[in-house]
Amino acid sequence: MNIRAVREEEYRYIEDFVFEVFKNTHYSNGLVEKALVKEIREKKYYIPELDLVVEDEGIIIGHFILSKFPISKKHEHELLMLSPVSVAMNKQRQGVGKYMLQEGIKLSAKMGYKGIIVEGDYRYYRRFGFRTSTDFGIYAAKKNLPPSVDNLMALELSEDSLKNITGEVDYSMYTSLTH
Repeated sequence: MNIRAVREEEYRYIEDFVFEVFKNTHYSNGLVEKALVKEIREKKYYIPELDLVVEDEGIIIGHFILSKFPISKKHEHELLMLSPVSVAMNKQRQGVGKYMLQEGIKLSAKMGYKGIIVEGDYRYYRRFGFRTSTDFGIYAAKKNLPPSVDNLMALELSEDSLKNITGEVDYSMYTSLTH
Protein backbone atom coordinates (compact mmCIF):
# COMPACT_ATOMS: atom_id res chain seq x y z
CA MET A 1 0.00 0.00 0.00
CA ASN A 2 1.11 3.51 -0.66
CA ILE A 3 -0.44 6.85 0.19
CA ARG A 4 -0.47 9.96 -1.98
CA ALA A 5 -2.36 13.17 -2.64
CA VAL A 6 -5.35 13.03 -4.99
CA ARG A 7 -4.70 14.44 -8.44
CA GLU A 8 -7.16 17.01 -9.78
CA GLU A 9 -8.15 14.76 -12.68
CA GLU A 10 -9.24 12.14 -10.10
CA TYR A 11 -11.70 14.41 -8.26
CA ARG A 12 -14.86 13.05 -9.89
CA TYR A 13 -13.65 9.45 -9.59
CA ILE A 14 -12.99 9.98 -5.85
CA GLU A 15 -16.44 11.54 -5.32
CA ASP A 16 -17.99 8.45 -6.93
CA PHE A 17 -15.72 6.15 -4.89
CA VAL A 18 -16.87 7.83 -1.65
CA PHE A 19 -20.52 7.55 -2.75
CA GLU A 20 -20.13 3.82 -3.50
CA VAL A 21 -18.56 3.13 -0.09
CA PHE A 22 -21.14 5.07 1.93
CA LYS A 23 -24.25 4.00 0.00
CA ASN A 24 -23.67 0.51 1.39
CA THR A 25 -23.79 1.59 5.04
CA HIS A 26 -26.83 1.43 7.32
CA TYR A 27 -26.54 5.14 8.22
CA SER A 28 -26.11 6.85 4.83
CA ASN A 29 -27.08 6.70 1.17
CA GLY A 30 -23.69 8.17 0.20
CA LEU A 31 -25.01 11.45 -1.20
CA VAL A 32 -23.98 13.58 1.81
CA GLU A 33 -20.42 12.25 1.85
CA LYS A 34 -20.03 12.66 -1.92
CA ALA A 35 -21.29 16.25 -1.71
CA LEU A 36 -19.02 16.94 1.29
CA VAL A 37 -15.88 15.91 -0.62
CA LYS A 38 -16.79 18.26 -3.47
CA GLU A 39 -17.72 21.06 -1.08
CA ILE A 40 -14.52 20.81 0.98
CA ARG A 41 -12.49 21.16 -2.22
CA GLU A 42 -14.32 24.41 -3.03
CA LYS A 43 -13.69 26.07 0.36
CA LYS A 44 -10.75 28.07 1.67
CA TYR A 45 -10.21 25.32 4.25
CA TYR A 46 -9.13 22.77 1.62
CA ILE A 47 -5.53 21.49 1.84
CA PRO A 48 -4.63 19.57 -1.36
CA GLU A 49 -1.72 17.80 0.41
CA LEU A 50 -4.19 16.30 2.92
CA ASP A 51 -6.72 15.03 0.34
CA LEU A 52 -5.26 11.53 0.28
CA VAL A 53 -5.74 8.16 -1.36
CA VAL A 54 -4.28 4.77 -0.60
CA GLU A 55 -3.38 2.58 -3.54
CA ASP A 56 -2.64 -1.11 -3.75
CA GLU A 57 -0.95 -2.16 -6.99
CA GLY A 58 -2.09 1.08 -8.66
CA ILE A 59 -5.74 0.71 -7.61
CA ILE A 60 -7.32 3.23 -5.24
CA ILE A 61 -8.64 1.32 -2.23
CA GLY A 62 -9.08 4.16 0.27
CA HIS A 63 -9.58 7.92 0.53
CA PHE A 64 -9.80 10.55 3.25
CA ILE A 65 -9.60 14.31 3.65
CA LEU A 66 -8.18 16.40 6.45
CA SER A 67 -9.21 20.05 6.06
CA LYS A 68 -8.77 23.18 8.15
CA PHE A 69 -11.62 23.58 10.59
CA PRO A 70 -12.46 26.64 12.67
CA ILE A 71 -14.20 26.16 16.01
CA SER A 72 -16.10 29.17 17.35
CA LYS A 73 -14.83 31.02 14.25
CA LYS A 74 -11.16 30.70 15.27
CA HIS A 75 -8.27 28.21 15.32
CA GLU A 76 -8.71 27.41 11.60
CA HIS A 77 -4.94 27.24 11.09
CA GLU A 78 -4.48 24.91 14.06
CA LEU A 79 -7.28 22.36 13.80
CA LEU A 80 -8.23 19.87 11.12
CA MET A 81 -11.49 18.03 10.44
CA LEU A 82 -11.16 14.40 9.39
CA SER A 83 -14.07 13.56 7.09
CA PRO A 84 -15.02 11.53 5.21
CA VAL A 85 -12.94 8.36 5.52
CA SER A 86 -13.67 5.73 2.86
CA VAL A 87 -12.28 2.23 2.32
CA ALA A 88 -13.35 0.09 -0.65
CA MET A 89 -15.95 -2.48 0.43
CA ASN A 90 -13.74 -5.45 -0.57
CA LYS A 91 -10.77 -4.02 1.39
CA GLN A 92 -12.48 -3.26 4.71
CA ARG A 93 -11.21 -4.92 7.89
CA GLN A 94 -7.79 -5.46 6.29
CA GLY A 95 -5.82 -2.61 7.86
CA VAL A 96 -6.39 -0.02 5.11
CA GLY A 97 -8.21 2.45 7.38
CA LYS A 98 -5.61 1.99 10.10
CA TYR A 99 -2.81 2.68 7.63
CA MET A 100 -4.59 5.77 6.26
CA LEU A 101 -5.23 7.26 9.68
CA GLN A 102 -1.74 6.59 11.02
CA GLU A 103 -0.17 8.22 7.95
CA GLY A 104 -2.63 11.14 7.99
CA ILE A 105 -1.98 11.81 11.67
CA LYS A 106 1.81 11.75 11.11
CA LEU A 107 1.54 14.09 8.12
CA SER A 108 -0.77 16.51 9.98
CA ALA A 109 1.65 16.69 12.93
CA LYS A 110 4.61 17.19 10.59
CA MET A 111 2.75 20.09 8.92
CA GLY A 112 2.40 21.76 12.33
CA TYR A 113 -1.30 21.33 13.06
CA LYS A 114 -2.28 21.03 16.72
CA GLY A 115 -5.25 18.70 16.56
CA ILE A 116 -7.83 16.77 14.58
CA ILE A 117 -11.60 16.72 15.08
CA VAL A 118 -13.67 13.76 13.89
CA GLU A 119 -17.26 12.69 14.29
CA GLY A 120 -17.66 8.94 14.08
CA ASP A 121 -17.54 5.61 15.85
CA TYR A 122 -15.64 6.25 19.08
CA ARG A 123 -14.83 2.53 19.42
CA TYR A 124 -12.83 2.80 16.20
CA TYR A 125 -11.17 6.22 16.58
CA ARG A 126 -10.08 5.69 20.19
CA ARG A 127 -7.55 3.17 18.88
CA PHE A 128 -5.67 6.10 17.32
CA GLY A 129 -5.67 8.24 20.45
CA PHE A 130 -8.85 10.23 19.83
CA ARG A 131 -10.77 11.20 22.96
CA THR A 132 -14.20 12.67 23.54
CA SER A 133 -13.88 16.31 22.44
CA THR A 134 -15.45 17.63 25.64
CA ASP A 135 -12.28 16.43 27.44
CA PHE A 136 -10.59 19.34 25.65
CA GLY A 137 -13.37 21.92 26.01
CA ILE A 138 -14.56 21.36 22.44
CA TYR A 139 -18.33 20.98 22.12
CA ALA A 140 -20.84 20.26 19.35
CA ALA A 141 -23.03 23.16 18.29
CA LYS A 142 -26.64 22.71 19.39
CA LYS A 143 -27.77 22.91 15.75
CA ASN A 144 -25.75 19.83 14.73
CA LEU A 145 -25.48 17.53 17.72
CA PRO A 146 -23.89 14.13 17.12
CA PRO A 147 -25.86 10.98 18.02
CA SER A 148 -23.93 10.90 21.33
CA VAL A 149 -21.36 13.15 23.01
CA ASP A 150 -18.87 10.27 22.54
CA ASN A 151 -19.16 10.52 18.74
CA LEU A 152 -17.42 13.91 18.55
CA MET A 153 -13.73 13.34 19.22
CA ALA A 154 -10.45 15.21 19.16
CA LEU A 155 -6.82 14.17 18.92
CA GLU A 156 -3.84 16.18 20.13
CA LEU A 157 -0.99 16.04 17.61
CA SER A 158 1.61 16.83 20.26
CA GLU A 159 1.54 16.90 24.04
CA ASP A 160 -0.94 19.50 25.37
CA SER A 161 -1.36 20.99 21.88
CA LEU A 162 -5.11 21.49 22.44
CA LYS A 163 -4.63 23.02 25.89
CA ASN A 164 -5.57 26.55 24.79
CA ILE A 165 -8.03 25.61 22.06
CA THR A 166 -11.69 25.49 23.04
CA GLY A 167 -14.93 26.22 21.29
CA GLU A 168 -17.89 24.93 19.37
CA VAL A 169 -17.89 22.57 16.39
CA ASP A 170 -20.36 23.99 13.89
CA TYR A 171 -20.67 22.42 10.44
CA SER A 172 -22.88 25.17 8.99
CA MET A 173 -20.12 26.21 6.55
CA TYR A 174 -20.94 22.95 4.72
CA THR A 175 -24.45 22.87 3.30
CA SER A 176 -24.10 19.11 2.66
CA LEU A 177 -23.86 18.53 6.44
CA THR A 178 -26.69 20.84 7.50
CA HIS A 179 -29.60 19.65 5.37
